[in-house]
Amino acid sequence: MTVRRVLAFCGLGFGAVMALVYGAVHYPDYSPAERAGTPPETWASSAQALQLPPATSSARTLGYGPVPDFVEPVAMPDPATVGIEAMGGARLLVVDFQHDARDPEAGLYTRYVIEAVTGAGLTAISRLQINLDPRYQSIVIHEAAIIRDGERESREGRIAAEFLRQEPALHFGIITGMEVAVLRIEDVRQGDILDLSFSVTGTNPLLAPHHTESFPLATLTDIEQLSIRTSWPRGASHRIVGASDDSLTIENRFGRTVYRFGPRRIEAVEVEDGAPVDYPQIPTLTISSWPDWASVAAWGRPFYRLPAEPDAEIAALAARFREAHGDPARQLRAALEFVQDEILYQAVLLGDGTYVPASTSDTLRTRTGDCKAKTLLLLALLDALGIEAYPVLANTSSGRSLGRYPPSPQLFDHVFVQARLGGNIFWLEPAMTKQRGSLFNRVQPDYGQVLVLDGVATELTDTTPEQRPLASTVYLERFELLQQELTDPLIWSLEITHRGLAADEWRSLIQQAGLSQIEQAYTNFYASYRRSAELVMPLRVDDDEEANTLTVSISWRVAPLIGPADATGRREIRLRPHSLGDMLASTNLERRTPVVTAYPYHRRHIIEGGIDDPDGTFWNLQDSSTQLANEAFEFSHGMTYENGLMTVSYDQVALTPSVMLDQSMVDDHRSMRRYLGDYVLVLNLPALDALEAEAATAKP
Repeated sequence: MTVRRVLAFCGLGFGAVMALVYGAVHYPDYSPAERAGTPPETWASSAQALQLPPATSSARTLGYGPVPDFVEPVAMPDPATVGIEAMGGARLLVVDFQHDARDPEAGLYTRYVIEAVTGAGLTAISRLQINLDPRYQSIVIHEAAIIRDGERESREGRIAAEFLRQEPALHFGIITGMEVAVLRIEDVRQGDILDLSFSVTGTNPLLAPHHTESFPLATLTDIEQLSIRTSWPRGASHRIVGASDDSLTIENRFGRTVYRFGPRRIEAVEVEDGAPVDYPQIPTLTISSWPDWASVAAWGRPFYRLPAEPDAEIAALAARFREAHGDPARQLRAALEFVQDEILYQAVLLGDGTYVPASTSDTLRTRTGDCKAKTLLLLALLDALGIEAYPVLANTSSGRSLGRYPPSPQLFDHVFVQARLGGNIFWLEPAMTKQRGSLFNRVQPDYGQVLVLDGVATELTDTTPEQRPLASTVYLERFELLQQELTDPLIWSLEITHRGLAADEWRSLIQQAGLSQIEQAYTNFYASYRRSAELVMPLRVDDDEEANTLTVSISWRVAPLIGPADATGRREIRLRPHSLGDMLASTNLERRTPVVTAYPYHRRHIIEGGIDDPDGTFWNLQDSSTQLANEAFEFSHGMTYENGLMTVSYDQVALTPSVMLDQSMVDDHRSMRRYLGDYVLVLNLPALDALEAEAATAKP
């Protein structure tokens, strides 16, 4: 598992994008953002409660209650005049979001009006999903009705619900406690229109008294009428991220700010593959009452406050590192590697676990912890060693775009460590495992913009170094057939050298898969690529941890280098740089969005072969070379032949994480793909025929 895959679930709850999802079965679903305030109270005694049949051990009561006072009625369009096409057999006629940040406990009011145009659309109105955090959120249904042949029929009392635990990251060691309420509505038929309004109430007390909310300004499906109305105290800030027009209106009155969007028809967004995750394709309005980044930093610092004196276990560990390593830099490395390798990554985000780290004593006792717990433990160890260090809030996927959003702690999904030693700044990732190298050649995290909780920083800090060290992989294949028969089996050797991030990732791979599985995977591949592969030298790993370089070696006896004749009798030697691939995720010049590259990797594939005729005559091969370069990547390819040694080399370097395509990049990429195909040597047919005839007559 790569570090980014782990860190994507570290547990700081990225709630900045509340997305309306209208998926393959076309039922509405939204993921509520973390919201400020206090735990939800029981609804007023006038609210009618509906007891639902238990589906799981977490079955609960689903409440009915009146529409919040701040909600303004929105008229439903006449279905006969609706202009949007059905998708999946259903049409989304109304999506209405209303909200008042001055009354956070009332929650986010949502109304969906959905028409089942065909039988395929019945799922959209008979089964809906609502995500919630059961620690502090509840669902209140305001109205549920079916409109059939122009008549409105209430479905109150005819809704069943199942509350199901959602743990999509359980195999990563992450337990969130999030649930989804699946609402099942009785007696729906083709042609029916569902009119459902509800609120998800309750707020996260750890974020009080501030508040953040996000609203989609488009979705993956057409909407006949989308409307948003949200009221905020004066001083709130907002941003629209992603392509959108100027339909948002802002009105200041009576000490509050009211944001309005629509009602208006919205066309579906066509999401393009290969776009960077920090480039939002669905436009979103985000509003926050956090005044600035300094207030966010002030909110986060207390979670990582250390005692005036370290406890006995922390002091003992620090003494051990100090005794084993006289140099402070090596003491820092020892503390970091202890937290990385000795504390198993595991996130249980229940109770206050979304934001509050486990204590150092609990982390050491259980030998488990998430990014917050590991960060707090590393901070405590470095403090006991007298090394200056601070927690850092980050977003592992969208860090390069954080400056586009208004300040909010909900933009962050991860925390790591900044250490300061000898006039240098080091970004340390305690959630990684098997990371090695000195402080200067160790791969430091690049999460784009981050918030350092040092009591001084009042703005975001860019972690991207001016010259990022590229993760380098050199894939070297060797064979030798000097003065040997081309029709004989040969020894094929493979040596792969990983440096930097690639070496770190391989250490994790070895730890997870084991050498025997990796060896078998390579053997299976070469058995197909070279037509057979009998292991001659088992897989060997040489790991220079100080230089952060890891080398893998293995060799096989494979089938003769010459491939079988084709229909015309042509015989060839085919070689291929199979470890290399695309540098751009897309080459469609018609796209609207940037395209991701293979950044930060630098890959090289070299094939070396000693080859000549059986009598020692060198082949007549001409040296060649090609270079391609553009803003996104560089590629080179060459072949040299000297004294019987043929070297075919390929080199790829990604220069930037993402880029807007132009014609030169697409042309270079297509040219590169041609070079990455088979490298073909066509053999001299008469000489080969004589060789085979001689071999045939020599047989008894």
